[in-house]
Amino acid sequence: MKKISLFLMLFAMGAMMLSACSDDSNPNPLAESNGTLNISTTELLFGVDGGEATFSVEGGTAFVRSEADWLTVSRVSGDKKSSSFSVLCDKNTGEERQGTILANLDGAFARISVTQLGKIIKPEESYTFRTAKELAKDMYPGWNLGNTMEATGDGLAAETSWQKTKTTQEVIDYVKSQGFKSVRIPCSWYIHSNNGKIDAEWMARVKEVVDYCINAGLYVVLNDHYDGGWIEVEGFTMSTDKYVKVDDARIEEKSTMLKTLWTQIANAFQNYDEHLLFAGLNEPFQSYDLFNGRHEELTPVLLKYNQAFVDAVRATGGNNANRTLVVQGPATNIASACESYFTLPTDVADKRMMVEVHFYDPWDFCLLSDDNAVWFWGEGNNGSGHNPTYNGNESAVKSAMQQLNQKFYANGVPVILGEYGAQWREIGDEQALHDKSVTAWYKSVVAEAGNNGVVPMVWDINSPNREGEKGTMTIIDRKNKSVFNQPALDGITEGVKAATWK
Repeated sequence: MKKISLFLMLFAMGAMMLSACSDDSNPNPLAESNGTLNISTTELLFGVDGGEATFSVEGGTAFVRSEADWLTVSRVSGDKKSSSFSVLCDKNTGEERQGTILANLDGAFARISVTQLGKIIKPEESYTFRTAKELAKDMYPGWNLGNTMEATGDGLAAETSWQKTKTTQEVIDYVKSQGFKSVRIPCSWYIHSNNGKIDAEWMARVKEVVDYCINAGLYVVLNDHYDGGWIEVEGFTMSTDKYVKVDDARIEEKSTMLKTLWTQIANAFQNYDEHLLFAGLNEPFQSYDLFNGRHEELTPVLLKYNQAFVDAVRATGGNNANRTLVVQGPATNIASACESYFTLPTDVADKRMMVEVHFYDPWDFCLLSDDNAVWFWGEGNNGSGHNPTYNGNESAVKSAMQQLNQKFYANGVPVILGEYGAQWREIGDEQALHDKSVTAWYKSVVAEAGNNGVVPMVWDINSPNREGEKGTMTIIDRKNKSVFNQPALDGITEGVKAATWK
């Protein structure tokens, strides 16, 4: 009888141990894996405020446990086919931290790496930051490192996927030698991230390029460019096939991701002085087919994204508490930015903000490439054909820049003309008149910008081939470190000399 009782006791203890091994809170991480776990993600990223995320495991009802006391994991559903889980992350009052979640299914297990952003370490050096208005004058004129860090492609190869010259200190030094005082670096971040965590190699390369500019004594405007359209398009419509008004959930989702990206960028560049400026977006809802005629309707959404950007950068503290930030007008359109419905974000820093617009007017002279393209521009510059059919020469440029002055610069807010440019074409017999027109257009834009508190930053794609009548917006041949479009550069140089902002 005693032997039978002992046997039953041992059996019961064994059953309890097996039950414990199957408990959600105690999967066995030491067991040898019997296969690969099919899990929906192996990395999670949370902001400083914490929040909720989900993941799933295919193949049955898995068991999970958190290996960090600031993470809580619970099963949402589970059957023979799959199981899903919720992860709750506490608010972080300290520095960035790492944690893991263990998942176990039939002897196969995997860990999910969890990163939560935190407060930045105190900067090694602090600086005195001048107001945006004081900086603007020293940034005039500017140049774009176009088709480079914003290009699509795999990892670091993206830099040369749209143009073939890797950026070097020598390239940037040459840019400065041509009279430019600032460089705008269009940059993608979302496409170089995993669940919002920016790839470390990509961040390091962007810092190298920024450093080239800082070493040359140039100011830098670093933005989040089109970046696959994750926010510039998808943040303003529920469908990319046709316009569908975004709901509050979509706005919250995009705002959260924008904060996540800019928190990392701001922390990475924490120790840089006033020579580095951040620009939150590029051309919000700049898609004619989807958004034409909807600028006023979409501006309230843009204002929320602009505010999210400013809040994220300022929250990192240190030098970022006073760094000049650049927010975008509706579709970076001058007329829309000057409407009463566009307003600036609330900012804890005083007089540390600029507004960005772009300028490619008139469209048929600057960008059109078909038979309706205009080849000549400026008072008295008329050819035998392809002439403008409107009165939109120097007076139109002056009017546009004066509007910006009246709404923004006169009220202490400088404007970044983040992009401007006109195609330089090969047109045959009347080439000299076309070249004169190109020079006149660039001179007019740069001079009127300088007269009205606007920093013009010329668009340059490093494609030194005019492709006949189609033309190109390339000023500098980076490979050969030479001037490609002399008529345009002459116009910029003459415009600076003619401006009263000196």
